[in-house]
Amino acid sequence: MLSRTAENLYWSARYIERADSIARLLEVAYRIHLIPNTSEGYLNEWESILSASGIKDEYLNNYNTISKNKIEYFLLFDPNNNSSVKSCIENARNNLKMVRTAVTLEVWNTINTWYHEIESHDKKKYDSRNLPQILDWIKKHVNLIKGTINNTQLMNDGFDFIYLGIFYERADFTARIIDVKYYILLPSSSYIGTQVDNFQWSMMLRSVSAYRGFKWAYGNTQIDYTKIIDFLILSDLCPRSIFYAVNKIRHHLNRLTTFYKSDNSAHRKMITIHKGLSNSTSEQIIEFGLHEFLTKLIDDMSTTYSDLEEIYFLGIDK
Repeated sequence: MLSRTAENLYWSARYIERADSIARLLEVAYRIHLIPNTSEGYLNEWESILSASGIKDEYLNNYNTISKNKIEYFLLFDPNNNSSVKSCIENARNNLKMVRTAVTLEVWNTINTWYHEIESHDKKKYDSRNLPQILDWIKKHVNLIKGTINNTQLMNDGFDFIYLGIFYERADFTARIIDVKYYILLPSSSYIGTQVDNFQWSMMLRSVSAYRGFKWAYGNTQIDYTKIIDFLILSDLCPRSIFYAVNKIRHHLNRLTTFYKSDNSAHRKMITIHKGLSNSTSEQIIEFGLHEFLTKLIDDMSTTYSDLEEIYFLGIDK
């Protein structure tokens, strides 16, 4: 496969997953916003999602104040935000448009329809009361696109690059949203185990569609951060966990090294990350520091992507 084709497939998939991630971050803030403020924890959940998505400075360059409605619009439609849902959909479509012959007609049609529908949403004057419906619409289309990919695409090297994009973005997002909850929304250790703490964990589980899965795994026991770490970082059963995403990345990199008959540094580093997660426990992560652990993981994943980019997209042997 041409390196440019591989790169377009990778980034198209990553933008699709990012649109889903932004919608889920908005859902976290929206759900927490419905609960009256207390004297405990971090009160500005809207500012926290800007920090989580890494675009707080970009937002403040465009808006002078932290405002719920402005943040919603900035993350959904603002043309000045390259990570808005609309920008992600446009970028996903543009990347696929350049490699139309590398995807099935059904995949192209689902993404093209998504693009035209977001245009119609943007043309209407945004009303914050419509946020839940818009978020449901975004997640519904993401699931439709992924299902279409699974059921129509040939499982060749192009398929691997698509899923590398999806799971790189998912691992990064899950790490960031856990960090938002633990480090930003609830910065004081004195709040751990309180009613506010447990409620915020349950909202975060719902935002990543993992609440029912958590209940299946742990029964009706109380939600706490130790179990959350075990479930959303280390579980091999939860499709939203970091370990699950890393395992999938390792799998698809392994397929590529077999297909191209050449091992590389991206594959070797991902094996190391996978092994480290496999040998970790929630207690060890807590002792190391959850924020520090997640920050290191995000940095390590970024390093493996840099290698992947050089090897498969730029043609530099490593």
